[in-house]
Amino acid sequence: MKDTTRHTILNVARIVFAHQGPTNTTMDDVAKASGLGRRTIYTYFKSREDLYLEVIQKEVDLILKEFTRVAAMKLSPEKKIARFMVTHMKAIENLIHKDQRLRAEFLSRSEKIEHFRQKIDLHEKECLALIFEEGTQSGIFLVDDFKKTAVLALTTLKGLETQFILDNFGKPCRETLELWQKILFRGIKVSA
Repeated sequence: MKDTTRHTILNVARIVFAHQGPTNTTMDDVAKASGLGRRTIYTYFKSREDLYLEVIQKEVDLILKEFTRVAAMKLSPEKKIARFMVTHMKAIENLIHKDQRLRAEFLSRSEKIEHFRQKIDLHEKECLALIFEEGTQSGIFLVDDFKKTAVLALTTLKGLETQFILDNFGKPCRETLELWQKILFRGIKVSA
């Protein structure tokens, strides 16, 4: 019962926060939208800020689960990296399309969001390192340091985020991801 009520509050709060924004949403708004009393909301969450952070955490948990799923797929390491890149950008796209105010926080590198981004980054680096290791062990990749290569790949990918957000994840973004994959897998130097 307690878990169901908490789950209900979080789901309703996500919708209310997305519609009104975190600063314009009150605990009364969440209580009314959920059909629960304000006192009940405060039983589960000490403040609006705690509730908002928990809503974001729930979204982050879904993202982390998706990255883990991609890393465990029965695909070639090269296809996993390609899928991982698309999953990374789709996660950002889905998150910011749910909440336009969250979009602004991602673009401005809000302090609230940075904690969650760091958690996502760490998980992504771990997943990428595993894929690079798998690819190297199977003879597809030639990677000396899996962790450093994962950091480099992720840093490059993250460098594209702002432009993708501004371009609304359109066709130029897909073309850029394809070019990124080509450079990652083949380099830019002509083989002798």
